[in-house]
Amino acid sequence: MSSAAKTPSPSLSVRPALVIAALGVVFGDIGTSPLYAFRVALGAAGGSDAASVFGVLSLVFWSLILVVSVKYVALILRVDNGGEGGILALAALLELHRRSGTRSKRLLAFVAMAGAALLFGDAVITPAISVLSAVEGVADIDPELKGATVPIATVILATLFVAQRFGVGRIGAVFGPVMLAWFALLALAGLPAILDHPGVLAALLPHHGLTLMFERPFVASAVLGAVFLAVTGGEALYADLGQFGRRAIARAWLLVALPALLINYFGQGALILASGGSLDGSFYALFPGWLLPVVVALATAATVIASQAVLTGLASLGSQAVRLGLLPPTRILHQSPDNPHELYLPAVNLMVGIATIAVVWLYGSSDALADAYGIAVAGAMVTTTILYVTYRLKHARRARSRVLRLYALATGLLLLDAVFVLANADKILSGGALPIGLSALVMLIAIAWRTGQERMSELQSSGTANSTELLRRLGAKSPTCERPAVFLMRPGSYAPRACAQLLDLAGLKFRTSLLVTVWTASTPRVKPETRLSITQMSEGISRIDLRVGYMQTVNLPALLGETFAKLGIDADDVTYIVNLERPIAPRISASPRGLLLALYTILARLAWRGADKFSLPPTRVLEVGMPRRL
Repeated sequence: MSSAAKTPSPSLSVRPALVIAALGVVFGDIGTSPLYAFRVALGAAGGSDAASVFGVLSLVFWSLILVVSVKYVALILRVDNGGEGGILALAALLELHRRSGTRSKRLLAFVAMAGAALLFGDAVITPAISVLSAVEGVADIDPELKGATVPIATVILATLFVAQRFGVGRIGAVFGPVMLAWFALLALAGLPAILDHPGVLAALLPHHGLTLMFERPFVASAVLGAVFLAVTGGEALYADLGQFGRRAIARAWLLVALPALLINYFGQGALILASGGSLDGSFYALFPGWLLPVVVALATAATVIASQAVLTGLASLGSQAVRLGLLPPTRILHQSPDNPHELYLPAVNLMVGIATIAVVWLYGSSDALADAYGIAVAGAMVTTTILYVTYRLKHARRARSRVLRLYALATGLLLLDAVFVLANADKILSGGALPIGLSALVMLIAIAWRTGQERMSELQSSGTANSTELLRRLGAKSPTCERPAVFLMRPGSYAPRACAQLLDLAGLKFRTSLLVTVWTASTPRVKPETRLSITQMSEGISRIDLRVGYMQTVNLPALLGETFAKLGIDADDVTYIVNLERPIAPRISASPRGLLLALYTILARLAWRGADKFSLPPTRVLEVGMPRRL
């Protein structure tokens, strides 16, 4: 991303419909935590006695306030990169994508890549555990249906991943009202229990949580790890910032999601206190038996939305990673003419979908997946905090008091994150290795791609074409092809490398050469009268800058048709020349760097080529390039 994007863009206009749509996309994950978080935390505390109930409720309340309301809503959501949020948006603001930099910048770049990779790993676990936890409710209705939970979850997840093709806006329009109904159900279910046992509100005092931790030190880590399940999904608020804007997300959280969650958690606690500890903390105990089918159906719909919250953030994250050069190029489709941040990545969606369904069949239940859940999010939250604090310190005014306040804020945020990371650390040995392993794979790909790109830049720098020198060489006597040629250039380049290579290898030039650069505008469509800019560089050589909207399909031959006619060029005679650099693995690949470069050569062959999106006639495309030994 360019440095021009550093100025935070204004939030999208806040309409009630936008707030409801945000509920349908952003808050699904954290909104379904009452299904399992309180029950798991209570079990980790050792029972359903009053001290455990008050302690767990206190920890849940203050975790939601400090992690989500303060850290994300009040602080981090205020930092965006051209409207985009998330770990990689912070990385772009810090210019960590630039290949040259100090050791501290390289370390921060590693932190950013690690955080992004952890979220990729979490994107596989969250849909699996969310949908399974709701579908398992059918066993409360009819125990004979217990064996059908995995097939039902598979069908639901497959439908969800296929639905991504139709756009987040459309999905949000459907999911928003459903999620609003879900939060209303959470509040209505918990409120009667609180009114019957108002003493449960004493858990608002933080000393109950602290007392539980100090009096039961041997289970403190397990309890905090389970309490963290109540805030997983909080990272989606920042990842989905580009979809809805800060104000819509903040209002949806403060006015709807947070109150409903707190009422339900305290309602669950009040019900257990009223029963004298005879209940196990089941969410479904809040409802009468005759209402369970409706509740299970709505819970299933809500967990589908929980998965959507993760997938929406994943699409934004993947797009940013590709633009920053951290992942190989892949096809990116814009889904909405009104919102440039609404994206769909077919390859990423397919791979995550397959992995998620495989996890469902591998583990088979939400209880089996519980230990795999949370650790990746905890790590990602730490990396977000590190990058956020670094950005704030970098742009802070030099007043001593302000800097000291920032250091105090940084210390507090990092301590808060460290508590949850340490609490989740023991999950690595009991299931957490799965998301960590998936994250490590993504991290390996990112490091290999970045290493290979840096090496290719080194090899290409000495042979970079200079426009003045290229024009001089084209003016010299050399064999000339009578057919016209279109050379595709990347935005920001001054001369096509393919043209220089044709001169070097064959001494060949074209009588008519059009040097074409395609620029993507920030608007969905560009009017035909402002689309083309033609600059005559010399006789027979013209530079064409073509601007298209992010929603427009780029059919380059059709878009250049009028230009061909003006220049007297037969469109059927045009040869389209694309630069293609093919990396070759180093001869000795035993070193870590050599292995990374070997992996890069494989990734480069599998990567989606940008020229594929221009609808070029395959029989008239010439790829010019040289194999380069890394």
